[in-house]
Amino acid sequence: MGRKKVLKLAKTAKIKCPNCEKICIRKVPLDSSPMYFDCDKCNQRINAPITQCCVICAYTNKKCINALKMEAKIKGLELR
Repeated sequence: MGRKKVLKLAKTAKIKCPNCEKICIRKVPLDSSPMYFDCDKCNQRINAPITQCCVICAYTNKKCINALKMEAKIKGLELR
């Protein structure tokens, strides 16, 4: 038949600090979802809100590995 649709993993994410609005580039881990990050400008530790699984899902337009795995499973897609 046709090719299977694929969800691609992001290698980096631009996280926008909610305190100072500086954009910090961070590597997206392939084994976990980061619960916090330390801002380069204001030196604040930013935690993920209770309504989000991690800081990547909360403060970027990307999704973490766990969110992508769940989406791929629901939609029957391959994850790369």
